[in-house]
Amino acid sequence: MNNISLSIVIPLAKGERQWLRLCDDFSLLPDGSEIIIVACNGEQLGEQLASLKRRFCRLSWQLIYSTQGRGIQLNKGAALARQPFIWFLHADSQITADNINALLACLANKNSQNSLFYFDLYFFDKSSWRLKINEAGARFRSNLLGLPFGDQGFFVSKETFNSLGGYREDTPYGEDHLLVWQAKQQGVKLRRCASQLATSARKYELYGWRSLTLKYQYLWPKQAIPQLVKLIKIKFF
Repeated sequence: MNNISLSIVIPLAKGERQWLRLCDDFSLLPDGSEIIIVACNGEQLGEQLASLKRRFCRLSWQLIYSTQGRGIQLNKGAALARQPFIWFLHADSQITADNINALLACLANKNSQNSLFYFDLYFFDKSSWRLKINEAGARFRSNLLGLPFGDQGFFVSKETFNSLGGYREDTPYGEDHLLVWQAKQQGVKLRRCASQLATSARKYELYGWRSLTLKYQYLWPKQAIPQLVKLIKIKFF
């Protein structure tokens, strides 16, 4: 398993700094893994990248710039990936040795080529018990409905990702959600990676738990319904 190397694509919003904390965890990655940072045009991150290259010289690093937009940035990073598997990470994720070992075990499986993998979600900095409800909701949505979201660390072979057509770039939200539907519609399997990937609850702190939770519970079904209709037509008509 240890001979599997990854391309890790991390899109950054303007002014994003959480990615520097995430990069501290990259000492856990297999040798030869590639990190692709996709920053917004106008950002100046050359010094930070040079420091990371010195600290983690056994890894490969790319810093590229792009028009802002998560789908655009993810696709641009994926297009430059040189390894056979791509791991898409949000900048406010935190990874552990357990994550890496579970990921490598998944990729060593004979079914890894035609699969889109995801982790279980938990918030490492939650300050309210209410966020445990969101964690449970994510498990229900992912494992029972087969609808994980991008903060659960999608990883997929580059070949399969390209066959899906990449992330949608014409949507104001939910490009990760739509990629899952693209997978369902093309017969790519959604597979759980049995490890918890930590992400930040900072958006809930900033916008309020109730308002953000209600917003998400409105937006994702609104986006899912037409995709479900399309899937039914593909399968039965």
